[in-house]
Amino acid sequence: MKFTAIIVIAPDDLEDKVIDRAQRAGATGVTILPGKGIGGEARKTFFGLTFEGSQSVLLMVVGQHLSAPILKELHQVLVRGTESRGLAFAIPIEHLTGIEMRQVVRFEEHLRRTET
Repeated sequence: MKFTAIIVIAPDDLEDKVIDRAQRAGATGVTILPGKGIGGEARKTFFGLTFEGSQSVLLMVVGQHLSAPILKELHQVLVRGTESRGLAFAIPIEHLTGIEMRQVVRFEEHLRRTET
């Protein structure tokens, strides 16, 4: 099975919504890291997004087949019209160790359910 890392940078107030949407789309676990955006007198932007204040960095390792559905769900939380409140992206994982077999089984069960 191939895996993908999904990384989300979002304001703290969206953390629960991001987790809920990701889990609805098939994510089984999330690692949450506290973050602080770049700010100050001059507002800094990154790809058109303004980062200021307290943020969460959420990391998920998912089956490759789940990355597009999860990103689609996250788009619903992070983008409203022309306003963007966060950033989410996926990176393919070439090598992986330390994942528990029950996680792999859960990924495979989810894949079977979505195929039928």
